Amino acid sequence: MDLLTFAKDIADRVETQSARAKVPVAVCVMDIHGNVVLKHRMSGAPAFSIDISERKAYTSALVGVRTADISPLVQPGQALFPLMGLSEGRYCSMGGGAPLTKEGQLVAGVGVSGGTVEQDVAILESALREA
Repeated sequence: MDLLTFAKDIADRVETQSARAKVPVAVCVMDIHGNVVLKHRMSGAPAFSIDISERKAYTSALVGVRTADISPLVQPGQALFPLMGLSEGRYCSMGGGAPLTKEGQLVAGVGVSGGTVEQDVAILESALREA
């Protein structure tokens, strides 16, 4: 499998959903080793959105869960609370990140940022449903 081709397809789908929602976003796809495969910021997306999309992709790629699902697990007193302080703060628990699998195997993570957390999640979920 060509991961770059897969990442471009996901990014195209995110951009399509983003345009439909009229919310410009940044999208990042990262492999399971923490390497950026693709990073793209749509015109009009906030400047900080590229960094947040990368953190969401990193978290989903390395932990293998949606960032929205990890949020309750990293709260004070919870088992994964220390996670947020690891890796120089690269982990992110805001919704908008998801693991990507091929043939049942985790191959990457994708992160979307630029709108509200709810908008980021909706754009990502719509894009992944199309995939």
